[in-house]
Amino acid sequence: MPIVHAGRLLALGLVVSLAAPAVAQEAGDGGLSPLMQRFADARPKQPRALAPRHATPCVNGMAGEYPCSNIDLLAFVPVAEFAASSTNSLWGWTDAQSGIEYALVGANNGTAFYDLSQPSHPRYLGKLPTHTGNSLWRDVRVYDNKAYVVSDNNGSHGLQVFDLTRLRGVTTPQTFTEDAHRNDFGRGHTIAINEDTGYAYVAGSNTCAAPTATGGLRMYKLTGAGAPSFAGCVTTGGYTHETQCFTYHGPDTAHAGKEVCLNANGPTDRFAIVDVTNKSAPVTLSSTAYAGAGYPHQAWFTDDFKYALLNDELDETSFGHNAQTLVFDVSDLDAPTLVGRFDHGKPVIDHNLYVHGQYVYESNYESGLRILRLGNLSQAELTEVAYFDVYPQSDQAEFNGNWNNYRFPGSGNVIATGIDEGFFVLEPRLCTPPVAPAGVTATANGDQRIDLAWTGSPGALWRVERAQGGCGGTFRTLADSVAATSYSDTSASGSVTYGYRVVERDASGRCASVASTCVEAQTTGQCTAPPVFGGLAQATTPFTSACRIDLSWNDAAPACGGPATYAVHRSSTPGFAPSAANLVATGFNDAGYADSAVPSGQTQYYVVRAIDETNDAHDANTVELSAKALGPNVDGAMTSGAEPGDPPFDSATSSLVGNVETPAAVRHAGWHTSMSRVHAGAQSFWSTSANNLCVSLVTQPIELTAGQSSELSFWSVWDIPPGADGGVVEASTDNGTTWTRLTPVGGYPGSITSGGALCGIAQGSAAYAGLGQFSWTQHRVDLAAYAGQTVQLRWLYRTDAATAGNGWYVDDVAVTHAQVAGACASGVDLIFEDDFDL
Repeated sequence: MPIVHAGRLLALGLVVSLAAPAVAQEAGDGGLSPLMQRFADARPKQPRALAPRHATPCVNGMAGEYPCSNIDLLAFVPVAEFAASSTNSLWGWTDAQSGIEYALVGANNGTAFYDLSQPSHPRYLGKLPTHTGNSLWRDVRVYDNKAYVVSDNNGSHGLQVFDLTRLRGVTTPQTFTEDAHRNDFGRGHTIAINEDTGYAYVAGSNTCAAPTATGGLRMYKLTGAGAPSFAGCVTTGGYTHETQCFTYHGPDTAHAGKEVCLNANGPTDRFAIVDVTNKSAPVTLSSTAYAGAGYPHQAWFTDDFKYALLNDELDETSFGHNAQTLVFDVSDLDAPTLVGRFDHGKPVIDHNLYVHGQYVYESNYESGLRILRLGNLSQAELTEVAYFDVYPQSDQAEFNGNWNNYRFPGSGNVIATGIDEGFFVLEPRLCTPPVAPAGVTATANGDQRIDLAWTGSPGALWRVERAQGGCGGTFRTLADSVAATSYSDTSASGSVTYGYRVVERDASGRCASVASTCVEAQTTGQCTAPPVFGGLAQATTPFTSACRIDLSWNDAAPACGGPATYAVHRSSTPGFAPSAANLVATGFNDAGYADSAVPSGQTQYYVVRAIDETNDAHDANTVELSAKALGPNVDGAMTSGAEPGDPPFDSATSSLVGNVETPAAVRHAGWHTSMSRVHAGAQSFWSTSANNLCVSLVTQPIELTAGQSSELSFWSVWDIPPGADGGVVEASTDNGTTWTRLTPVGGYPGSITSGGALCGIAQGSAAYAGLGQFSWTQHRVDLAAYAGQTVQLRWLYRTDAATAGNGWYVDDVAVTHAQVAGACASGVDLIFEDDFDL
């Protein structure tokens, strides 16, 4: 990328802005500033309709339809899934209690919360509604397990406080209420929090004079409970658009330990550094103008506090150049100097940026998330190492695409907004893998000891892996974060061959080499190794009248003579730790076990361990499988309302429809669950809304009762443009190879009149079609012709390339006279295999 160096800037001048455009002051309460008006004008009359995405790697420069480099797409969540029309800023929270990462997504009508414990499938927890009306501008930050939310151009919105611990254990999406509120200001453009000091800073408020117009920095002390307490205003420098505040530990020793804010004072074309240690009397240390300023937007320190990186939101459109990141030398906080500009090579607008170690994560509107590696910043040297373009249809200087990003410190995953689209969960791959360790040796050194040595990069860390049985065995981590190029395995069993390999990695643990060549060794001493055992292979119910769950596994291979026996552990809680308290059988050598002391219809979780009877060594596998004890089939009804625990459509769970197990892998066919429109409960099935769709919602196989007249019923609403778009219901009796069109009682409410045979639905077909059909109605389909057969049902939906509607919603599906698993009779006593009571 081209770089403008310091020498070229000296000729332009630093303090006086040459040929800079006149920019009006930010508006007061009466309307939008010119910048905000441009942003509002950029909103499309009909935003792009996009379907959700999951686990889409970046391959050959694309992740699905998104251009990318070194960033994989874990998930995309469209705005319709959290009942919004646009997004803005966002932030993240990691629950220290559970380690779960949460996305806090600013939307036009509130703040949406998502559980990212499975980042490829974000789980919606609910929304904190806006305090007043809707707005394109909202900002959120986190401190001490609380979220702090402000909104601009939104009346008396003020500062919302929300206790994030309320998200723990949420299973059904909720409409949350704020826990506290400050109403001593209305408008707040952005908010920053210094987590070292517990102070929040509201930029662009309407109550701090600065000095002649409102918009100066407003400061609050964040308290443990209740609303924050007002601490003061920064009343110099004019309107502040964004700020970032830090406890200073940089080279300017005169300000060591002080609380310092980097203020982007957009309308005045200045970048200010303010000492806010004394909230009653903040001191502006410097206020720097620079040549070519359009609208200083936001700045961030490097980790050593020697440099600050600044984005300017209007210099591209004002002066016609590519997006540029400005680099200031701030080693003297009283006299910053602009040393250069990094040219991004695209004519887009640069926006929020954050420095994390040696990387800069920058949201550049239409070109999306760009990740830069810091180089020689005295020459403004930056290198783009990764990107993800959330707005692939254009790379222009317009206010579309990515507004903000947040990197989770634990996983390294990044969440990023698409203003009119939704939000993205991304996984950067910023690693240049080191070379694998070389010269690995393994040498026996007395009883129960094998010494390892290798060569690798200076200063690296190493992971040592061991496989019982030699290089063909299963490798497990023996030691991690080894700082030396040698390691002594003092847990080695005598008379057992081990395979060893070594992996080099960096301190983060995310950048690792491939494993070294494996070497083998055997030592002397007592044989102490456990059996080699792959763990539980299967857990099933036989659907008998007496409750039972059958377990099976492959034989263990004793390492020290044997024989091998087995211990069965059971719990009603997943992820349990095997112990004597949950042991249900032990001391037998069969490769299976029938557990008859289980309740009907409740999921049970199992772990099986192998034991060498010679040395009483237990293997430590963690394979956990689950099953429900169910009885023989009975005539009943299959029902699903898209709620957690309901029989699954197009997804993998342990639920059953009749005696048919659901598949072990996700079979996603395009529909999703939605909370925005429901008939009953918290969720419905939704076709999603996008152009050029061909998506189906498919049931698991359902066995219909012989001699009975089965009926399908479901509730539905839809918003489907007439013409080429529409949906139909179909049935299959050959596991989905061929499908037959079904007709609801009373016929379909519309038809497909154009577009040919898209998605296998011929032009002229009767179908679900029509705009604005948002009153839930029940639809019935006679299935008497399929009595005694096993059928699958599907809702098939198609759209063309023209404007898409909101889509098709289906809820509370029922099939009468279906063979469903009945209850079984539970055993009463818990008896061990070796005949003593538990």
